[in-house]
Amino acid sequence: MKIEEVKSTAKTQRISAHSHVKGLGLDENGIAISMAAGLVGQKEAREAAGIVVDLIKSKKMAGRAILLAGPPGTGKTAIALAIAQELGNKVPFCPMVGSEVYSTEIKKTEVLMENFRRAIGLRIKETKEVYEGEVTELTPVETENPVGGYGKTVSHVIIGLKTAKGTKQLKLDPSIYESLQKEKVETGDVIYIEANSGAVKRQGRSDTYATEFDLEAEEYVPLPKEGIQIDESALSLLADFGVRATLRYSAQLLTPASLTAKVNGRVTIAREDVQEVSSLFLDAKSSAKILSLNEDKYMK
Repeated sequence: MKIEEVKSTAKTQRISAHSHVKGLGLDENGIAISMAAGLVGQKEAREAAGIVVDLIKSKKMAGRAILLAGPPGTGKTAIALAIAQELGNKVPFCPMVGSEVYSTEIKKTEVLMENFRRAIGLRIKETKEVYEGEVTELTPVETENPVGGYGKTVSHVIIGLKTAKGTKQLKLDPSIYESLQKEKVETGDVIYIEANSGAVKRQGRSDTYATEFDLEAEEYVPLPKEGIQIDESALSLLADFGVRATLRYSAQLLTPASLTAKVNGRVTIAREDVQEVSSLFLDAKSSAKILSLNEDKYMK
């Protein structure tokens, strides 16, 4: 018997002066712990660096730089490395020393530009069109076999998907029908179908079927719906807008009000968020009224 040892292809990390630094060592409130994550002391600088990390993560630090100043051996490089560790592997970090900049062959600006290029990270985003919902109908449509014989072939599949917003009927390729059979999809299952690749994934069973007596241990999942949280006062204000203007207008205010609440640091939509958004966006009746009142000021 021959046993071979598989050598690791992972990049080996050398032990250096700052290889013990694993992060900024802050608690959940952003307060520096006296000795944590390989750092000791410099509490104020670490807390300030924690705020910088939050700004970078929320993408509000673009076009700005941080200058860490201090005497030698005070932990400037350690804090810079801790910021890189907090941001994770996806954010490129390019360390360099002052001796790299001074050279008789290359200009200082060229050295800096080279390091700037190394520190640029690209994130490629892929947009997928996905149909998700509860299966209400699954009908394979058969036609005569074009090759001949007595058998029939599936020409296409009619599938009905239901969500909290409404229902939709889809006409699918016969190749997707095989994927539906492999996933053992039946009426009442919550599935999603990728439009580009035709991949089918069964999420589980709809929670409306949870009361059924079934021998199989199923995972019941809710229907896909919007994840907006709103308090009672904001909901009553939206209802007033729906009565005064239109229901469409009050429904359209939900998304911008949700974004306004997130900017203000809240998960739930408050009354002031709805008031702020309603002052920015007018309904159709109000817009028409303004146009009719100022009719003489517009070009005809």
